[in-house]
Amino acid sequence: MKFGYFIALYALDGEPYEDLVDQAIEETQFIEKAGFDAVWLTEHHFGGEGYDIHPNPIVTGTYLAALTERIRIGLAAVIVPNWHPLRLAEDVAMLDVLSGGRVECGLGRGISNREISNLNHFGADRRDSDRNWAYFKEATEIVKLAWTSDALRYKGQFFEFPVPGVKDNYHGWYPRDPRWRAEDGEYIAMDVVPKPLQKPHPPLWNTVDQTPGFKVAAELGLKPISWLRSPRALKEAFEVYRDTASELQGRELRLGEDCALLRTCYVAETFEEARAIAEPAIERLYSGYLGGIRGRSIYAEPGEQHVPDD
Repeated sequence: MKFGYFIALYALDGEPYEDLVDQAIEETQFIEKAGFDAVWLTEHHFGGEGYDIHPNPIVTGTYLAALTERIRIGLAAVIVPNWHPLRLAEDVAMLDVLSGGRVECGLGRGISNREISNLNHFGADRRDSDRNWAYFKEATEIVKLAWTSDALRYKGQFFEFPVPGVKDNYHGWYPRDPRWRAEDGEYIAMDVVPKPLQKPHPPLWNTVDQTPGFKVAAELGLKPISWLRSPRALKEAFEVYRDTASELQGRELRLGEDCALLRTCYVAETFEEARAIAEPAIERLYSGYLGGIRGRSIYAEPGEQHVPDD
């Protein structure tokens, strides 16, 4: 088992954003000395409430990598519908190179339509779940191809690379590479540079809570990161991932293997002291953000239905 530390830049009481950034830097340096394996960074956009706004975990991760030596830089997660897939592939690969191969790359579909709808130009926010899934799967495929192919060609529902009919204006600088440039000068394939330092690419994760998503994660070659499920529901989801991944990988995975779990903890000298300090924040988090934005059904046991009064 490995232990990571998840940083969310909350400003619940109006703290200056730069103070949150300084705190994140201090925490990261501390947990590296304490022996943690990874620091994990989230992505959220917009809004003046001060709740967990962190527009670019790759930029932050690059700075943290420069201030540390060993700890791995986890993205939990970059929200794929907010990104152009080629730019995402380039930026994560650059972070992997600059960090000396320390990236753990988590990918997510996103939960906030006010974020995705203003960044994604394909109507792929969560209001249309099928389209959101289609975009996520296609963009994830493109990212992996960009990291592993030196002559990328792709045509899907949302993207076609290279764009047809574009002449390669580098013909005066370099002799023709037939993989990239046709005889008439059209740019027919592309090499996305840099490639990640880790081969074939950094470990890939998927932030997911609903049980069907664990099956899709296994099918896409992603390892699940989960948060809110109850113990029984979590076991059910881990079983789905184990069975699907075992079949696809041709080996028998142990229950929980390649799975990550986020839990909220507070440490004090006694249980009573910890509860007295942490309870107001926990109540605020679970009644407003999680019970409201995330909904309450995610806490249900298998087969259990929640009503509005729960």
